[in-house]
Amino acid sequence: MFGIQQKAQQEQAKETHAKLEAAVKGLEPGSPEREAALKKVLDDMVAAAGKNTELCPAWDFSAEKERTVFTRDDTVILRPVIKSDADFYVSVKVQYSLMYRGIVRLKQNLNEGLLLTDLCQPETFFCVILDADSGTSVGYIGLKDTRIEPWEIGIELDGQYTQKGYGSRSIRLFLNEVHRITGNPEYQARVDTANIPSQKCFEKLGARLAGLCDGPFLKMPDEKKRFENRHVDLIDDNMRKLAQRLEVEPRKLLSHVLDYRLTCPL
Repeated sequence: MFGIQQKAQQEQAKETHAKLEAAVKGLEPGSPEREAALKKVLDDMVAAAGKNTELCPAWDFSAEKERTVFTRDDTVILRPVIKSDADFYVSVKVQYSLMYRGIVRLKQNLNEGLLLTDLCQPETFFCVILDADSGTSVGYIGLKDTRIEPWEIGIELDGQYTQKGYGSRSIRLFLNEVHRITGNPEYQARVDTANIPSQKCFEKLGARLAGLCDGPFLKMPDEKKRFENRHVDLIDDNMRKLAQRLEVEPRKLLSHVLDYRLTCPL
């Protein structure tokens, strides 16, 4: 994860911790009342973040999930995720996510559960990216939620395999095969405004910069405004150019991510 969204994640984690501490103040540790208070705060936060989301029927990828190989070329193999990928998946997630680092520190033996929850739901479809020569797992790619249109792709690579061509090659292979199966022509990719390598990757693939959209952390108008006010010093020349291109105030690039659209076939 790159600078802006990483900072947003850090600050949101602090705010969430403060809300939880306030909610259970004076309640006995381990008591039903404390557990109920924690659950209410978390449920309210989830509901607020997703209240405007309209859901469609999920696409059924059950047949594709049973394939030994989803698609491949001479460099990479995309194989549907299986339970034994759990340790690799979490090892990648902890490189980018503060939440996952915290989960791993607090509780052990949760890797399989995290994989199943994140990547193996009926509405998701994910593949592990393998190096075709060595069979080494280098990352994963997939559709986050086929109930939400346009379908958003997610891709993360193990840090030691970034900027080696795996990402762009995997995106092209994956989306072209999904397009062949479903006929769905357009896909979304959300990119951090500070993540220049990813911006270059998607533009090299012919992606269209459609505008700004919400990122994974800042959802509510008040938290976006607070974050913008605190971090105007993070606006750099690249962000100013992007803002000019999108005809928005540069500060908006602090509280949003870039909305790229890819049209298949790539």
